[in-house]
Amino acid sequence: MRTFKVGMIGDYDSAIGFKAVGIDTYVVKNAKEAENVLASLVRKGYGIVFITEEIASSIENAVDSINRETNCSVLIIPSVRGSTGFAIDKIRKNVEKAVGIDIFKSS
Repeated sequence: MRTFKVGMIGDYDSAIGFKAVGIDTYVVKNAKEAENVLASLVRKGYGIVFITEEIASSIENAVDSINRETNCSVLIIPSVRGSTGFAIDKIRKNVEKAVGIDIFKSS
């Protein structure tokens, strides 16, 4: 059975909880640093990388590319400051692409 490492990219306040449960955490200050760290984690064989919405939105193309082209799953999560709506919008678009309709749309 193959095991994957789990990592988290975010701001300090969001990352501290992940560190407390033993997940490798990476605090970044800007999009360029986040993109470099994410690429490094993929190269190192991480299977799951949690990333906060604020950071994911600043490197959206890189996140999409990694999810599409590698075995690494980049999961977008809210930061400790709450949700910006970016993650649910990504889920909505992916589901709509897969099934052809927006199943989240309220009538």
